[in-house]
Amino acid sequence: MSHSKESLAPRVLWDMTFAAKSLTGTRIYAQKLFEALAAVDNLRVQKVSAFSKMPPEKTGNLFTGVQNIWWQQTQLPRLARIQRADLLHASAYLGPLRPPCPMIVNVLDTTYLKFPSDFDWKWRTYARFLIPPTIRHAAALVTLSECSRREIADAYTISPERIRVVYPGVSPEFRPTTDADTISAVRARYALSTDYLLFVGAQEPRKNIPALVAALAKTRADFPNLALVLVGPRGSDSAVIRRTINEFGLADAVRELGFVPQSDLPIIYSAARAFVYASRLEGFGMPPLEAMACGVPVIAAPTPPLPEVLANAALLTENDSPDALAAGIGRVLSNATFVNELQQRGRKHAQQFSWARAARETLALYLDILG
Repeated sequence: MSHSKESLAPRVLWDMTFAAKSLTGTRIYAQKLFEALAAVDNLRVQKVSAFSKMPPEKTGNLFTGVQNIWWQQTQLPRLARIQRADLLHASAYLGPLRPPCPMIVNVLDTTYLKFPSDFDWKWRTYARFLIPPTIRHAAALVTLSECSRREIADAYTISPERIRVVYPGVSPEFRPTTDADTISAVRARYALSTDYLLFVGAQEPRKNIPALVAALAKTRADFPNLALVLVGPRGSDSAVIRRTINEFGLADAVRELGFVPQSDLPIIYSAARAFVYASRLEGFGMPPLEAMACGVPVIAAPTPPLPEVLANAALLTENDSPDALAAGIGRVLSNATFVNELQQRGRKHAQQFSWARAARETLALYLDILG
């Protein structure tokens, strides 16, 4: 009997080829959603990729980029036929242009259209020549917010009904760290001050980090010991960020940590006075939710989709300017009652976002497509 149930379960091939090459949110979303789907009863989901024999960190050059496209366009459809897949789920923007079964494609946002300088020439090429036909051949798309859903529908002139919003989950490791010794050890390891604001994300123009630096300079007039900690990879805005830091004479007040181990990140969140996010464009905005889950007050610019994602659990500033950000930071740092309110609201709000829920919503999409 169990065998017949197994045979009736939909078989899904989950292609990680391009998601696994991402250093940040795209890879995490694809991996966590796959793991949650793999735990679902009555669903058979198998992860595949072009570099099953080659680690993704060794696939960054032109030759392997061409290899990945070739594999996805020729070998992935062949594999889907051999495996008798009911569905193919391409986890990052690109999929075969002639899929042998219904295909779902994750198109998490349209930042590559609005901020092309944040992406290398290969992704700009993919965006121009491969993403549009992939979207045309998809049975459905998955994205991260209602805001992204509208933007994708407009950019590619498709019906919003073909696009399903599946919010990501906040992983359980993001929770408040209260042990003083643990926090002290991490402070010492990264040379963190007692009073710091935190930003987590890549150093790209759309993240608006120079505005955070300028806001720090303004805020230090009232809070002279305040520092700013930047976590995340260097990017195309790194030189501008460094120049802004030097212009304001803040070399000793801004710490750039680069990547940190996932095990340390919740502690770095928990030890911060506040988390500040001034991004000009997001598909979702995962770091502010992680900060909330760790019990940290969040200050964010009102850029879509942040009001949708953060609701009333964050302090949304008037705009993304240094003056507005500094005003928000000052309000949080000077009002303990308000901080406590934001912490309580934030923890409760973050609990609504789980990978189990994301898996259920994705399974519902699969069943809709299969009829």
